[in-house]
Parts: sequence; structure tokens; C-alpha cells
Amino acid sequence: MILKERQWRLLGLTFITAQCVIYIAHCQYAKVPCNVTDGYCYKNATERIKNGYDYLYPPPNCSKWVCNVSQEAFLLYGCESAAEDPYQWLPMLQTDCFYPKCCKENCTQRPSG
Repeated sequence: MILKERQWRLLGLTFITAQCVIYIAHCQYAKVPCNVTDGYCYKNATERIKNGYDYLYPPPNCSKWVCNVSQEAFLLYGCESAAEDPYQWLPMLQTDCFYPKCCKENCTQRPSG
């Protein structure tokens, strides 16, 4: 009887875990094909990003580009998925305006120079 109860608990836990994984995997992104060499995605001749790493863009683009070597593409996350992004909890300086902060605040780029 105890074994059957444990099996039901394990089944319930497995179901809950599967639902969480499905929810996380439901993120909205676009695929941007890119050249891939030696575990790096190349955006252009001068910009390369290692597999699994990302690049956060400031306005006016305000997006996150994640290198995915297996798909030979960047996964482009826009402001639609910013509310679920873990980066929103990172402390940023008032002058920093990158994804996802630029999705919820009206900020401009820092002047270069």
C-alpha cells in the first residue's frame, strides 16, 4: 500500500515537472539563420557569440540574441518575452538601458564618446 502511494506521488511530481518544462519552453522567439564555425555563431564579420551565450541590444533594437549552434541560428527574443526573462531581476545602473530593461522603460542610448 505504501509503495502504491509513493508511485502516485512520483507520478504527480512528474506531471507537475513536465508542465513547468512545457511552460518554460513556450517562450516566443524568432530564428535568425547565421554562419556557425567552431561552436560560435557569427552575426557579421566582426561579431561572434559562443554557443549558449547571448547579446543584449539597447534601443532602438531592444532584443536578446542567443547563439544556438545546433539550429545554426540566433534565437531572437523581443519585448514579448521580456517579462519572463531572468535578466529583469539583475541590478542595472540608471544609465544602463539594455534588454529587458528597455522594454518596460522609456530610455535612450548613452552618448558615445
